[in-house]
Amino acid sequence: MAIQYVARPFALTTSGANSASLTQETGTTSDNRIICSRTVTDDGAGAFISGMGTVAYAEKQVSLKVVSYDRTSSAYKSDYEDAKEFERVVTDGSGSSASNTRKGGSYGTTAVGEEVLGGSSVVASYRVGAGVPVHKTQTFTPPAVVLDLCPYTSQRIVAGSVQFRWMGQTYADFEGVIYRGRTESDPGIACGKIDYDAGTALMNDYIVGGTGPTDFQLLSLWTQAAQWSTASLFFTTEASPLRAGAGGFVLTVVDTKGTTLTANVDAQGNITGLHMRGKIEFSRGGVELMFGDYVLDADLTAAEKAEWWYSAADVGAVQPGRIWRPWPVDPTTLRYSCVSYIYLPVDVSLMGIDPAALPPDGRVTYARPGDTCVIGVKHGGVEFAPFVGQVYSLGYERLSLVQVLGSDGAEIFTGYTADLDAGKVTFTDLTGYPAKVKVIGRTEVYRQIAEVRIDGKVKLTQPVGYAFPAGAVFSTALRQGDRFARVSRAYSQARWSGTTWYDGVDPSIGEATAKYQADIVPIEISNRGAITERWALRIRTDGITFDLIGQHIGQIASGTINADFAPMNPAAGVPYFTIRATGWGAGWIAGNVEFVDTIGAEAPIDLMRCTQPSSPAGIDDSFWIVQRGDVGREPESTFS
Repeated sequence: MAIQYVARPFALTTSGANSASLTQETGTTSDNRIICSRTVTDDGAGAFISGMGTVAYAEKQVSLKVVSYDRTSSAYKSDYEDAKEFERVVTDGSGSSASNTRKGGSYGTTAVGEEVLGGSSVVASYRVGAGVPVHKTQTFTPPAVVLDLCPYTSQRIVAGSVQFRWMGQTYADFEGVIYRGRTESDPGIACGKIDYDAGTALMNDYIVGGTGPTDFQLLSLWTQAAQWSTASLFFTTEASPLRAGAGGFVLTVVDTKGTTLTANVDAQGNITGLHMRGKIEFSRGGVELMFGDYVLDADLTAAEKAEWWYSAADVGAVQPGRIWRPWPVDPTTLRYSCVSYIYLPVDVSLMGIDPAALPPDGRVTYARPGDTCVIGVKHGGVEFAPFVGQVYSLGYERLSLVQVLGSDGAEIFTGYTADLDAGKVTFTDLTGYPAKVKVIGRTEVYRQIAEVRIDGKVKLTQPVGYAFPAGAVFSTALRQGDRFARVSRAYSQARWSGTTWYDGVDPSIGEATAKYQADIVPIEISNRGAITERWALRIRTDGITFDLIGQHIGQIASGTINADFAPMNPAAGVPYFTIRATGWGAGWIAGNVEFVDTIGAEAPIDLMRCTQPSSPAGIDDSFWIVQRGDVGREPESTFS
């Protein structure tokens, strides 16, 4: 197939700053296909003409648009477009002269598709630019060199006594490490390690200089025979108590091979680290350290099993298949630092008690062997709108306590029944209830403490018997013995100042003529409602009504001797006590006072909190005191 290329009558070029160009030659094949040969050049900045592509010089990549799909070609169209009209014209001439079918010849535009000719090739010509310098870095680490510092003796080197000059540099040892350029003000550069037992120095960082590796001069070195080493240490720090946790105690020691061992201490006082394990007691500063490792018995050689520390009976005594192998250290290299507490004397007037009875740090033992404790976890606490007949389940069984609380946190005592074994609350009456309430339950066990360990763990005399989740609380319990509410004293007095309280009748005033007959009509009291308080019932001017005044809670109610009087305890939902109208005798006049002393079932507890001078660490804290008790009942039957 012969193709004749004919140069186009024009060539697309640019001038000025943009020198991109496009040159095209075309030819026609025997089947009327047009063959094009195009030559394009970029503008020297990476751009081809008319947006045909780009050149990325650095990446050595060319993007070029070779074919185009928007080209068109002009073509001749027929005189007549309608065959029927054409037939009428050529046969009988009846066609209209004005018909659109007799327009004569015309040209139309037709889209032309381009494609890359099969078997053709794209030839790229370019010029290579000047080379760009490439920087490379190569690091060479010289091999470690072992220097035999004691070739003529088997005695051990004294730590801190070595100094030598090698290849123009001075080196010295410190705690098992060889330093270069070390002075009193400059720690120097660590260059290697020294083995005091073998008398060798392993140099892994050195400067080549002087006259070469043979340029060596020993400046100082002491040796001693039979240097004492140990694999265990027991001592007490000079100061105590120590701060618990990281940073409270730091220890380093150098082993006989020149390796520095560093101790790591956690908040429980456990000491761990390379070739060591031990314990520290923060309260008194006692330290126990053993140096060594548990090694597999199967990995030991026959020579190692012949050592003094090996015994077949010890294999697996602590860890399966392992035996403790001591790791000797130099005790003269032991260094430690610690942070201890200093407690200043407390002002007795501020504390309120004599601090002589307290420990030096002011902290009282929280738990002791033989004490009782309570382990518990809280359930529920989501607010909801209750309705009569609703059975609310806490999702836990065998509860020890259920509380219904309002939105303000106040406890509600009525309007529901609680099934502790099933962990459910049934609402029966919502009179006076808030819009929303929440139900709180607790699972608790009551146990006796058998042992209190130094790491804070507590051993109990009995199993807990419940899988408490994370967040459960361990609380100590104060045993109070048998408790019951009672009226300790009831007496009348002729008059009263309203402010002074006595443990009996004021002798300067005397008794009143009238009396309440407490021996005939006892004052009624309950464990739930009674509190430890002194009460005064002062008669008004009419000789019938009276005011109830408490020593600690003030005037809270009024009553009359002609009706039963039961002042309500709002915290318990039952009366503080009940005085019957039949017990009032005759002859009461204005100013007479009937005193009643009550003792509650709850034992009095004094709370004291001591805060050390410091910056606040939190924004809020709280605690909860719960009275626990069991009802003492007589046996239902007796056996002879």
